[in-house]
Amino acid sequence: MARNRRDLMGVALIAGWSAWTSACTGDDGSASSTSGATASTSAAGTTTAASDGTGTESTGSTATSATSNTSNTSSSTATSGDTGDTDTGGDPPPATCDHPLDLAPVDAPDHVVGDGTPASCSAQALADAVAQGGTIVFACGDAPHTITLPQALPITEDTVLDGGGSVTLAGGGSDRLLVMDTGNFEATSPHLTVQRLTLRGGRASGTPIPLGTDVDGGGGAIFFRGGSVAAIDARFIDNKCAAEGPDVGGGAIYGIGAGELIVVGSTFTGNEGANGGAIGILGAALTVVDSLLEGNRATGFGANYVEGGMQMGRGGNGGAIVMDGQGRDLSLCGAVLRENSSGAFGGAIFRTSYESEPTTIDRTLIEANEARDRMDDLPSGAGALYLQGSTVTITASTIAQNRARSSAGVWILGHGQAPAVADLTNVTITGNATWPRDPFTDRGIGAGLTIGDNTTGTILNCTIAGNDAQFASGIARATPLTIRNTIISNLADNQYTPLNCTGSSYATPPGSGDHDLQWPTGLKDDMDCVAGITRQDPLLAPLADNGGPTPTLLPMPGSPALAAGSGCPPTDQRGQPRADPCTLGAVEVP
Repeated sequence: MARNRRDLMGVALIAGWSAWTSACTGDDGSASSTSGATASTSAAGTTTAASDGTGTESTGSTATSATSNTSNTSSSTATSGDTGDTDTGGDPPPATCDHPLDLAPVDAPDHVVGDGTPASCSAQALADAVAQGGTIVFACGDAPHTITLPQALPITEDTVLDGGGSVTLAGGGSDRLLVMDTGNFEATSPHLTVQRLTLRGGRASGTPIPLGTDVDGGGGAIFFRGGSVAAIDARFIDNKCAAEGPDVGGGAIYGIGAGELIVVGSTFTGNEGANGGAIGILGAALTVVDSLLEGNRATGFGANYVEGGMQMGRGGNGGAIVMDGQGRDLSLCGAVLRENSSGAFGGAIFRTSYESEPTTIDRTLIEANEARDRMDDLPSGAGALYLQGSTVTITASTIAQNRARSSAGVWILGHGQAPAVADLTNVTITGNATWPRDPFTDRGIGAGLTIGDNTTGTILNCTIAGNDAQFASGIARATPLTIRNTIISNLADNQYTPLNCTGSSYATPPGSGDHDLQWPTGLKDDMDCVAGITRQDPLLAPLADNGGPTPTLLPMPGSPALAAGSGCPPTDQRGQPRADPCTLGAVEVP
């Protein structure tokens, strides 16, 4: 996508917030990676420590060829056994969702790398097999085995690489691992599948530009321009792409073009790049199923926007995933995105769309991510999700304990002429918090759900509780929403403001809807999230495993949420049947 089409969350979009936002928050637009762990109190009064947000921002314009975490970087042949790095990157979550792809069959492979001995599994033997394409398996002996690649292997034919759960491809410290560059943005083939394989320590650099590195610096492990890629039961660990640049991204995988990336049962840990610490997508479609994305980092800063006809910013969007493109879908099911961080927007996910394309998130846990704290004027926000110009559907998911300078949980907004839609059903949003400030009037607003301009939606049987900001801790700009059977109970520093919800004009007008609970009540200028809403303490238990794929907040005995709803969905967040009348919020209590 041409860079001059973007107006991503720069000064212009920040100014799109009503004037009262900056006037009331005193927010200075901050964003350095300062330390100082904080704590926030959940709906049940439990305390959870936030990540301290430390980490040095890179100042170089291209990717670093660091080799300190790469095994045997001087070798151009295979190494066997323990390479000194035993980190396996964690396990994917239990299978919850239907898989769009199964493992490719390997009972009749086209090529076998090795003859059963470690020494025979060399980088050259693998390169020879990859050059011919087809299905490739390994015979390297019984022990786990690492092949260190001196340079990236080009993929030109349909290829399946099956590591059998025991083979690692390691970077040589200065290059990525696999490249599939058709030179054609519109190409949908060839197809590359990596399965039961670990890809570790890839490093990507690219063409220097004034704002860092161009898009050819993306994809520390896999770069594809044209064609499609699938990762099944794969692990991506400590891969890095260019550290700065407005469009470059994908610490582990960067996909450009009309193809797609499908990720199933895989893990991405400790990867980093300018945008999309784990995965970067420019123009392609993305599906992530039953996978873990943990501890990935978007290293850029300043975001990506246009000011005075000039592109600005060095990236930093999407701690785990960044996606930009027209006419493509983003789908997550059964995923866990945890402890990822961004230097600008979207601690877990940043997406910008152009035609209200679908973003679908189901049975997914998004927790403890952050948009790193800053003390300068660079743009920053959305600790979990930043979704722009998209039709967003989130179901049976939990978004918890994320941090940002503002809009700590979920930020959904339109993009130019493309409206956004925010439809949330059976969703728990809890424990999200803006970074603290002294005085508290400098603290950011919007901890749970933030609704931007040109956005409508329906919030049905959701629990938005225990989030913490200066104010607007539940829903910032509730006016265009229909809110039904929902619990909104949050914390706020400034008791002389709308604690839980703001409207499009500060404390007015409210959203529409019925059968909702709101708590507490502020001292002045407080606002009903929905006209005539019931004000009572919902009496919620701490966030816990109450069954189902994601943790939830269970209403306790005597809660006014019990049997108080009408027109509820057939099941709750855990997949349990709803009663009639149903329990308010995301969880049904008999």
